Amino acid sequence: MNLTIVGAGNMGLALTAYLSLKGGNSIRLFTKKDILKSGPVLMRDVEGGIERYISDFHVTSSPEEAFEDADIIFCTYPAFLRKEFLEMNGKYMKAGAKLGFVPGYGGAEYACKELIGRGIIIFGLQRVPYVARAQYTERGIVAGILSRKRQLYAAAIPYKESDSISSVLTRLLDIPCTTLKEYLAITLAPSNPLLHITGLYNVFRSCKADTIYERPLRFYEEWDDEASEILFAYDMELQSICKALSPLDLREVVPLPVYYESPTPGQLTKKLKSIESFKTVMVPLKENKNGYIPDLESRMFTEDFPFGICVIKEFALITGIETPNIDLLLNFYCNLSGHKYFNNDGSCTEEIHNTGVPSNYGLLTKEEIIAFYHKQ
Repeated sequence: MNLTIVGAGNMGLALTAYLSLKGGNSIRLFTKKDILKSGPVLMRDVEGGIERYISDFHVTSSPEEAFEDADIIFCTYPAFLRKEFLEMNGKYMKAGAKLGFVPGYGGAEYACKELIGRGIIIFGLQRVPYVARAQYTERGIVAGILSRKRQLYAAAIPYKESDSISSVLTRLLDIPCTTLKEYLAITLAPSNPLLHITGLYNVFRSCKADTIYERPLRFYEEWDDEASEILFAYDMELQSICKALSPLDLREVVPLPVYYESPTPGQLTKKLKSIESFKTVMVPLKENKNGYIPDLESRMFTEDFPFGICVIKEFALITGIETPNIDLLLNFYCNLSGHKYFNNDGSCTEEIHNTGVPSNYGLLTKEEIIAFYHKQ
């Protein structure tokens, strides 16, 4: 098959290296970065004990070359770049091509309505297959893979293609992939939009955009039981939204206390602090002449608010679920950054057009949401 990976960030480089190592397929990396000038790519599978230089892939910035005969496209761009990517490159994708988002949350599928109409299959992964870390060194690029998932979950639009997608992903990624009952279980997965936003609130709730910090901070070292209590409450609101979206079966939006096997806030705090791959995650700060200030351009802000919690909040409005904790977190972001997406009466501000909510694409009711995801 012809496989195209979009984006030369952490996940894009890791997927490119891993899929190239497997062999048997034509691999292309679509990026504007001149990767080859950075030297060879070393794939380092930390837990698998594999280190190997990879060269069997092609780097291109040409959409024609990248997409016109691509059978499977893995888009690893952050959520805030996906709409522009689709607008600029979707026309080059052929009918029958499979376009996937890794990970799938953020509402990218709504921006794919025209592609779906042209016969392009959209798929998403509920979570990334592993933690990816890219390093640019004097000897070249290191594409690191660690904390490999034991199980993946995926779905497609049209949904009838889901089992086929799961089978292909199992073969390509060498991780068993199960088909979710609903694609929406990807969009509403309690991952970064819950963890990151709660952690940001925990660190920055009493500060302003120009508050000075003396040193860099590790994200999960700052986590405490109060943050876990807020996360529990936030997660409960998400579960209420999922139940209100019946007859969609969203039981696979697994509550975080279950996912992390931590039934109490105190246990969750200990669990998050113990995860090895989390220990390198830093609080988003940027240095200035006086110290460090909040980095409002970090993906934790620019992705997880407009393409995470805003999507969840709109589903709350669609289903009539009260969300005091979600509102608390949205108001915190408004006070810190000035970005306001929802008014107190539940109406939207003009900034909602910069988010991934379904209403931006004409999906305004529960019935329209169900029809979209069950499209054949």
